[in-house]
Amino acid sequence: MEFIGIGLAMGLAALGIGLGQGIGLSKGLEGISRQPEATSKIQTAMIVGMALMETIGILTFVIAIILSNKL
Repeated sequence: MEFIGIGLAMGLAALGIGLGQGIGLSKGLEGISRQPEATSKIQTAMIVGMALMETIGILTFVIAIILSNKL
């Protein structure tokens, strides 16, 4: 039963990260199309945001591995 919870936590984290990255990328590209001169600033903000979201996914994966080894 615990493994179902671990898998569910990983799946929900991946779902949230995927949705967040998709929305963030969409809005970033929308901003670039409206103001092409601000491309470098928008790109930098998008890269930092994507990295932070991926960090959450990696931490969730590490926590899932730790929990599965303790069971």
